Amino acid sequence: MSTSPPAPTGALRIASVAGVPVYLERTWLLLAALFAYTGFQSGQGRGTEIAVAFAAWNVLSIFVAVVGHEVGHALTARGLGFRVHQVVATVWGGHTSYDATGATPGRSALVALSGPLVNVVLSVAGFAVAYSSGGLTSDLAWYFGLLNALLAVFNLLPGLPLDGGAAVQSLVWAVSGRRDLGLVVAGWVGRVVAVAVPVLLIGGPYLLSGRPDLFQTLVGLLMAWVLWSGATAAIRRANLERVLDTVRVADVAERAVVLDRATPLEVARTAPGFVVCLDDDSRPTLVLGLVPDGVPPATPVDALVTRVPDANVVEAEPEALVGPVLRAMTVTGVGLVVLTRGGAPWGVALASAVDAASKRVRSRT
Repeated sequence: MSTSPPAPTGALRIASVAGVPVYLERTWLLLAALFAYTGFQSGQGRGTEIAVAFAAWNVLSIFVAVVGHEVGHALTARGLGFRVHQVVATVWGGHTSYDATGATPGRSALVALSGPLVNVVLSVAGFAVAYSSGGLTSDLAWYFGLLNALLAVFNLLPGLPLDGGAAVQSLVWAVSGRRDLGLVVAGWVGRVVAVAVPVLLIGGPYLLSGRPDLFQTLVGLLMAWVLWSGATAAIRRANLERVLDTVRVADVAERAVVLDRATPLEVARTAPGFVVCLDDDSRPTLVLGLVPDGVPPATPVDALVTRVPDANVVEAEPEALVGPVLRAMTVTGVGLVVLTRGGAPWGVALASAVDAASKRVRSRT
């Protein structure tokens, strides 16, 4: 059963790589417009045709750099056994969505660093073409190499939400044994990076010319906001990771009892646990919930059960970590999960129980 996130609203599916869908979000067109404008401006002194060529090449270059970066993440994650959901190119660059169940510090670091590595390879290819050719071809190839080099360096800065920050998180996780501590450390370093990047972008032109560059000032402030928001989100996510690494399924589960759908309500109400019934396909997706007052005792359970999404039937042992249960609730928005062992229901987990367990964990730290 899949708990893959839905395709981005309004996004265009442009490709599939190793079975992973690649989407182009509409907001990416803003990024494309920005790069087209800067390319046209840089080539304007060499004539309109050259300026148009620079504009088109700028757009193609950022597309290849961003999508190549994210596909690097996706293929590495897939190669390490993670289930990859999708790759999305956005105005902020892009992101790769995958199920990190079973992640380790080493595997997480490999996924994070694979994106910048793709940019390094593309950069070397661009510079090689630039040095082996001449004229306009050399200029365009040089720009392509430089763009990928800058993206690689930027993404390797050691703070979340950047890839270098994910590597720092993995390092702290490996040393301390705590994934949540890695998030906190990399998040705070990310906040430092969020302040340093705009200072360099805004202060550099000022020191060179004695006056600030308006365009770089706007870009610097926008980058500061994006990086600070991502770093802050990582710090806040540490509490969730602490829960995922601490709470067991047994901590949030209540007993489930499987009854025939023809069972009368008066019998079902005496069952020592949540009542679960099988649907027509023998799946345990029918759960007896709150029963309105005045329902006759002889009413069969079949008339009162509620179907839960297939994704909310989770195969989990009592001693397993609660991560898959929480992910199912998050993806579907349904705060009830039927727990199975070998396909047979043994328990039910409620969102209220997960919340209570989360509060217990936070109170101890």
